[in-house]
Amino acid sequence: MGRIGLLPMVIGLCMAVLDGVVAVRGDAATTTPLPVIVSLTVTPSQPHVCVRAAGVSPTYLCPAYGQSMVITVHVRGATRCTFYSQHVPFSALYPLKTVPCISGGASVVAPAIVNPHPAPVRLTYAVRARRLGSRPAQQRVTITEAAATADVVPTVPTPTTPTSPTPPPPVVGLDACTPGPDCYYGPIYATYADYGNIAPTNLGDCTFAAAAHWEQIVLGRHPDPTEIGYEFARAGGTLRAGLSLTALFSYWQRQGIAGVFLTGLSLFHTDQATVQNKVRGYHALIVNFQFVAGDGFAQYIVQAGTHVAVVDGFTPEGPLIVSWGQTLQMTWEQWNAEATSMWAIGAR
Repeated sequence: MGRIGLLPMVIGLCMAVLDGVVAVRGDAATTTPLPVIVSLTVTPSQPHVCVRAAGVSPTYLCPAYGQSMVITVHVRGATRCTFYSQHVPFSALYPLKTVPCISGGASVVAPAIVNPHPAPVRLTYAVRARRLGSRPAQQRVTITEAAATADVVPTVPTPTTPTSPTPPPPVVGLDACTPGPDCYYGPIYATYADYGNIAPTNLGDCTFAAAAHWEQIVLGRHPDPTEIGYEFARAGGTLRAGLSLTALFSYWQRQGIAGVFLTGLSLFHTDQATVQNKVRGYHALIVNFQFVAGDGFAQYIVQAGTHVAVVDGFTPEGPLIVSWGQTLQMTWEQWNAEATSMWAIGAR
């Protein structure tokens, strides 16, 4: 009789294990409810930049230079939510941030993604909601980003490229060439402030100087050197230690530089074909260099360290670089040895 009396309890426990998570108190078992994602939305941080598309699940058509997106989830029965985004179009999702969502919801901001492709792309965002001891719930949503065109970033007309091979001054050692696939002078007649960076040193605020030069070339602005110096110090930079590229992009996005805010980033390879293609498409890109003591950088010999500058043209000899308040003619040999990353910028 004792053994028969235990049988229903044993059966009940096995059924509970098969059906879900078991919480046992004495001779009773209850099942913990699984987490549920009630809703998931993705909205632009600057709604006026993107066009809302009608439909059962409204989405957005955003410009190719990208837009930071606010991901908002409402859940039931979850304690922690992990948000996912893509690094670039067509890339796999990566975990952006994990936050508590026991209160029923949470939001995070995903960085802008630039579309460098000549066709619209779909960008995917996702959330996974968890509760200890249960299966996670997950959901994803997509938006459409416009094709890359000449309007990927705001541009202004640049000086007409000369049609003759006569080198325009004052670029030292300029490789005279006729405009074509391997020859694009860009705004070679422009003059630039040095923002306190004197050739050939790679110390100081080269990061903010590069941002200021980019804004001049692409947006037609002329940032005040005093303002650039102030903002560089505010970002934590020093003339001896400089500032990392990551710190530059972070400050540019959050605080703005000379009134211009970073809205999108896209990382590209530094091979010659990519440089030529992207310079024509974006007009100017930010470049990070890594020097070994004694390296040649255009006509200069530099010390060991990193340096940030702008590439805005090229010749058969090599890229044209804006740094230290001047345009420099590099060789492709120098570039291949020293350029470590190249970034297209979206800003407004």
